[in-house]
Parts: sequence; structure tokens; C-alpha cells
Amino acid sequence: MVRLWPGEDERSCCSPGALQRARQVAAAMGVPFHTLDLEADFARHVVAPFVDSYVAGETPNPCVTCNPRRLSALVDMATELGLEGIATGHYARRRWIDGEPYLTRAQDRAKDQTYMLWSVPTDVLARLEFPLGDLGKPEVRDLAAEHGLPVADEPESQEACFAADGYREFLARRGVASRPGLIVDRDGTPLGTHGGQWRYTIGQRRGLGLSGPRPLYVLERRAASNEVVVGEREALDQRTIAIRVMSDRGLDLDDDLEVQLRYRSPAVPVLRLERTHGGHVLAHLVAPFSGAAPGQSAVFYRGDVLIGGGVITTLSAAVQRV
Repeated sequence: MVRLWPGEDERSCCSPGALQRARQVAAAMGVPFHTLDLEADFARHVVAPFVDSYVAGETPNPCVTCNPRRLSALVDMATELGLEGIATGHYARRRWIDGEPYLTRAQDRAKDQTYMLWSVPTDVLARLEFPLGDLGKPEVRDLAAEHGLPVADEPESQEACFAADGYREFLARRGVASRPGLIVDRDGTPLGTHGGQWRYTIGQRRGLGLSGPRPLYVLERRAASNEVVVGEREALDQRTIAIRVMSDRGLDLDDDLEVQLRYRSPAVPVLRLERTHGGHVLAHLVAPFSGAAPGQSAVFYRGDVLIGGGVITTLSAAVQRV
């Protein structure tokens, strides 16, 4: 078991209760139990960048940052123990194509987690097994119950182990200041005030404290000026998405691709890709996507095969085109 975050909250995957249940499962299966302490690494390389990114106006996904680090550490541990690899409980599958390992979507599309795994290095992916990839969640629970495992009725895990009460509460506890600022429309006209741009998310409608003839949604968070930009829902639609930090495994510019822009959102067809001088990629979509948030991942698929990924950024950061 990997220990990532201290605390007593039983909603966390690293709680004392979770540790005890993992130990019980190992005992029931008759396998040795090992604990790998990555708390310091997690705090430095996952939590701290998450806080910085959120304050900078992005909406980062800490699981995307965490997965390659913890899986790499587990593979290293397997090597020390003389094991060929590790099995992980992610809902994903692996396929070998031309001698190279690729992630492919899980059979249960509702549980598919390949989106969260796009940044796992190829050499680590080659050492992973995904026994749940061909199963649905009810089947997994039935198998666990059939074998008397104490986690058969385990509740669904939350999005982030370190923020069980939500990102806003976590950031406040980390000392992020509630600096008042303006809520403005797209033309810069003040409409109201807020207590910190980091308290808002792209696409948010409720809790703005504004009134008007039509509902308003958060369109942008401007960290430099501490402004929250709002507008009508249609203004959330984007046909071009700017992406940085690309991991590219055969991402041809004129290929038939789909891109997934949020964890629980369906992938959307890509019309074409365009590279910029600064190393960004512009994904031009067949149809508009509503509410793509800087800091979230953009993950590319050819059919069920994951072939590249990156982090969404603002179009202003990628205006220099080839």
C-alpha cells in the first residue's frame, strides 16, 4: 500500500481504516503486505504544485500528477522485491502495439480511468497489469464478496485524498488568502465583488451573488488582476483548445482523433491539430465544447487507444502559430 497523505479522515485512501482494510485483504489473499511511504514526495511534487496552480488561476487535476509518481515508485519497489510488475486497481486496459505498451479504455466506460493515467511513462506502463479493465464495478464487488474480502462494499473513493472537504476548504487551510476582487463581464464592466478568484470554477453558475435577466456563468479566472469574468452560457463554448506539456505517441496532425477534456465528459471529435512555435498544440474541434478549464487535462484517443495528452492552457498563451 502507498501512503500519500497523513490524517484521520476515513474518506481518504490513506486513512488508518484504509490501511487496516488493505492489510486484511492481503491476509485474506495470503500475500505479503508492504507499505510504501511517499508522504514527503507527494506533499512536494503533487500538493504544493496543486496549490500554486489553483492560485494562479488554473484548475489542476492532482491525480494526473500523482499517478506517474506513485506507480513509478511501486514499480521500483517491485524490482527490489524481484517481481515482474504490479497490478493496479484502475479501470483501464493495456495493449501492446508494434512492441510498445499503450493504454486502452476499460470495458466499463462509466468507470474508465485512462484519462487520469495519460502521463504514466511508457517504461512504467510496461510493468503494469490492470485486472479490472475487463470488469464492471458490480462484478468486482461480487468477486470480492465471493472471496470474503472486507472491501466488497467499500464506498467510492473521492477525487483527491488530501481534500476530503473540498478544494476551497483545503486551500483556505493552507493559508491561501481571501483577497477581495471584482466580478466583471467580458468587456471589463464591474458587476460585483468576490473574496478570491481561486474560490470559483469555470462554468460555475450558483453562488456568484449576482442578479440579472439571464443566468451568468464563470468564464475565466484572472489571477494577475484577481478578477472573475462572467458571461452567458454560450460564451463557455470553445471550438479551439490550447494545450501544453504534450505527451505525444504518434499524434499525427491530420489523424482521425478524439479528445477528452474533462474526466467525466465524453470525448469529442478533433477537426485538426495545429502546433505553435512555443510547443503548444491547438486542437480545433468538430463541435464546440463547453467550459474547458486551464489546468485540466486534454487526452487524445484513436478509437479506444490513448495516444497523447497534455494540459489545457489559455489561447493567449499559444497565439504564435506555425
